Amino acid sequence: MIQILKPLVSFLMFLIVLFFISTILTITTGFPAWLSATVSVVCATFAAWFTWKLVAGESVNTLVAVTGGALILGGLFFTLGFLGPMAISKDTNQGPMIGLFIAAPLGLVVGAIGGYVYAARQNAAAGN
Repeated sequence: MIQILKPLVSFLMFLIVLFFISTILTITTGFPAWLSATVSVVCATFAAWFTWKLVAGESVNTLVAVTGGALILGGLFFTLGFLGPMAISKDTNQGPMIGLFIAAPLGLVVGAIGGYVYAARQNAAAGN
């Protein structure tokens, strides 16, 4: 079962983080399109790699866990907060602002804390 889940979940996280980072960079910066695309692909590849290791139950560094958790949950929260209001209420023009100003920062913080807790528990289990 894990052999099927690893590529599926990793690819899904790749797409979600790619959408998250590219949308945030497009809205908030004046970077050229090639630079935004490069940064987005690098972040999405890192998130997919971290998801692969997470699903497999492999050991990860604390910094990698914190960064990966922040990217993954930040991407998930942003995507749900950005696209959710547009799907529920099509006539509101300020719905995606929930994803930008509330959901994404909350997801980044919760993901970073979750990644730290995950790495700390993993290190504690390896120490025993």
